[in-house]
Amino acid sequence: MKFYIQSDSDIPASNQLFNQIRLAIASRQFPPGHRLPSTRQLAMQTGLHRNTIGKVYRQLEEDGLVEAQAGSGIYVRALGHEGGASSGAPILRDSPELEKIVKSSLDELLKQGCSLSKAREMFLGEIDWRLRCSARLLVTAPMQDIGAGQLMAQELEESLNMPVQLVPMEELAETLDKAVSGTVVTSRYFIGDAQAIARPSRCG
Repeated sequence: MKFYIQSDSDIPASNQLFNQIRLAIASRQFPPGHRLPSTRQLAMQTGLHRNTIGKVYRQLEEDGLVEAQAGSGIYVRALGHEGGASSGAPILRDSPELEKIVKSSLDELLKQGCSLSKAREMFLGEIDWRLRCSARLLVTAPMQDIGAGQLMAQELEESLNMPVQLVPMEELAETLDKAVSGTVVTSRYFIGDAQAIARPSRCG
């Protein structure tokens, strides 16, 4: 695998190299036991100083991704879960396409300079948000203006990529009484009526 450093990038050269090596490890282009190129080889390939490359290797070692073997070189560590996400998640074992989506999404984040910890934070944040507000996402409007509600529901489904339930204002109280939690969305013209019905004590 060849590494390319973009001199005009806002991302420091050392970070670019670190992220590319980490991506190579995560994507198994550098599998466990693989010997990383020497600092001399990488210096010739990337134009970076050997000291800079050495610092990158030390950072990889500190993160537990590689290990140095005296007199031999730097090797990718075996982390004990080399089967990837599918080894621990039955849903991914049963759905290879889902595994590809997960891996490609993560690879793309890494290519953009995102760290693994940051990617994890982003995924968990998005999942948490959707779990909290998509438990029930309700769009409401009076029956006589239900067409406006239908347009809002359609736009929200497309933009948020999540199911939206359209509820006539006249049925909102009964619907919320049956919901554990939810988020109510309406037009500014009906917000007063919706707030009176969807008060915090009724729906979080």
